[in-house]
Amino acid sequence: MAEEQEVEVAEATTEKKETKSIVPAKYAGRYKAGGSDALAAFINENCKGKDGFEYPAFFELCKKNGIDEAKVDHYAGQVKDNRHGSQGRARMTLRNMLATIARKNGKLQNLNGEEVAINLPKPTVSGAAASAAQAAGSDSGGSAGGQSAEAATSQF
Repeated sequence: MAEEQEVEVAEATTEKKETKSIVPAKYAGRYKAGGSDALAAFINENCKGKDGFEYPAFFELCKKNGIDEAKVDHYAGQVKDNRHGSQGRARMTLRNMLATIARKNGKLQNLNGEEVAINLPKPTVSGAAASAAQAAGSDSGGSAGGQSAEAATSQF
């Protein structure tokens, strides 16, 4: 009986500990370095240090470019508290906000306050999103569900 318990303990300690990720394995490597477009290069130039990606620099970069301070602080708090998945969530969400600003203005400010031209293509829409956009465009007047634009937005 004692030998069985020793075997069970030995098996339990040799199990490989896995962390759960919401990112499918086939995509994980693709985004590991932060992407490969002009915005990813800009972010990496400003936020990579000798010890890797520096989140405080990233959060400062976001604030310098006009992202709502409360939103940035929300993600900074999650990263500071080391919440599961917070680093990836912060980088993805705030990066998308920076992308919107870069597409609109054609430029962003670096950490030194200098303007840097960023050329990002308009995102392509495919699948269900493309079908929904097409259906909305062919709707009477192009409004949401046949409602006026004011009625569609007043629900939010």
